[in-house]
Amino acid sequence: MKLEPASSATGVQHDLATQEVSARHLRYFLPAIPTGLIQTPEYMRQVMTRTSASAVGDTERVIAQKLERQAVLDDLDKRFEFLLTESAIRWQLCDSAVMARQIEHLVALSHRPNVDLRVLPLSVRVSEAPFNTFTVYDTTMTTLEVFTGRVVLRDAAGVQHYGRLFDYFAEHACVDDAARELLGDWLAVLQS
Repeated sequence: MKLEPASSATGVQHDLATQEVSARHLRYFLPAIPTGLIQTPEYMRQVMTRTSASAVGDTERVIAQKLERQAVLDDLDKRFEFLLTESAIRWQLCDSAVMARQIEHLVALSHRPNVDLRVLPLSVRVSEAPFNTFTVYDTTMTTLEVFTGRVVLRDAAGVQHYGRLFDYFAEHACVDDAARELLGDWLAVLQS
């Protein structure tokens, strides 16, 4: 296990793009915020300029890089699983209109043939605690995001552990129409 300190925001985007292009099956566990791969530009901008995780440097360049990365979602040979907690979706990090557009975007993504979008509501009882964001790339690597960088696991036992943890949360999450119904309910609240 190795902590890779946070590098420049543009360097992080390059590293992520490289990993996303090379992997065939990507699983994202998102307990606090949607990953940049599924964010709208407005959501990116507000999160990057209003939180302590703000990018140092050229925000518009980082947003452009994140949007370029999103093209990987068009590769139908890849499978993407996004598992978001209710908190990741509803945490009011942005204006209501931006939050509403972000939810609409998630609903649209959930209809893609290579995307499995799941939502873990706060009302579902789970015995594991969703401590941090992690991504499982195929069966070869897992990254865990922390405030000051990311932990990279390449050992089989570590990658398998996070694969099982992802599966556990996925079993308790809403998927397809049930997930879209929850998203629709939360969207209606934002639009009222």
